[in-house]
Amino acid sequence: MANQTNISLPAGVKDSLPDEADRIEKIEKCILSVMENCGFKRVITPFLEYLDVLSIGLGADLRDKVFKFIDPVSGRVVAIRPDITPQIARVVATRMRDYRLPLRVCYNEKVFRYQEPRSGRPREIQQIGAELITKKPSPEADAEVIVTAVKALKGLRIKDFKIDIGDVGFVRGILDSLATGDEEKERIKNAIALKDGSELEKILDDLGRDVTDRDKRALGIITSLFGGKEVLEKALNIAFNKQARVAVENLARVLRILDAKGFKRFITIDMAEIRGFDYYTGIIFEGFAKGAGKAIMAGGRYDSLMQKYGYPCAAVGFAFDIENIAATMTH
Repeated sequence: MANQTNISLPAGVKDSLPDEADRIEKIEKCILSVMENCGFKRVITPFLEYLDVLSIGLGADLRDKVFKFIDPVSGRVVAIRPDITPQIARVVATRMRDYRLPLRVCYNEKVFRYQEPRSGRPREIQQIGAELITKKPSPEADAEVIVTAVKALKGLRIKDFKIDIGDVGFVRGILDSLATGDEEKERIKNAIALKDGSELEKILDDLGRDVTDRDKRALGIITSLFGGKEVLEKALNIAFNKQARVAVENLARVLRILDAKGFKRFITIDMAEIRGFDYYTGIIFEGFAKGAGKAIMAGGRYDSLMQKYGYPCAAVGFAFDIENIAATMTH
């Protein structure tokens, strides 16, 4: 008897049957409609890019997750996109440079990222995102993209969602003020990222007099800086250098704008959030909702990215994870 083919899918990808496909389509239509009403125009980017071009804008966390192969036509290494934002940066810097700023673009695409087979993480991710490109960074632009995200989530009638906001400049500024080596700063940063107060305390004890008492007190409370407006007041008290102060002051201005628009109740402040520490340049944020075990959206400010593609301007954006959103709508 002839061997039968093993009819299966690679790890990390899936089919969507009619009910799920219908739910995803409704999510797409709602989010894209909100983005259009907010002034964002859709662009479509290619599934494949030359690796060297795409890598210009990839963060360190994604460079090792790229599916790549040799293009038989050009002989160059081609990559399947693991992220849309570098593609948007390339398009804006090369094809849309004559467009007047501010520029608002959005997309609805799939990305592919290598994940360890046993990680349980999807390799195929559908994203709907928006990017706001301006001449200079501003709290108004930061607030605008958050407002757009909130409006989309409200349009989907998702209940009990929150958007956590922070600013990588806060922790970066505090770390830069320490008189310790890079290895010690990396250990401290990793402990903050894990919200591990006990590990952070141990590291500071190990460093002894290499860290001042003032800096130890500041670092000791960072992981507890989570909550409402009062968090910003506490953060400002330990913002001992300009970069950290600017980060807190920018978040305060963003929060005032969101409050004026009636969206403050959807926001939580997290000063210990340092996701994308080496990629983002300012505000960062993630959205969470009941029924989804992971973030349903994430974004932030990445002002250095456009410069890498030869167009010096500022940018802030976010992307929804459509599968995670769909999970919330089944509860």
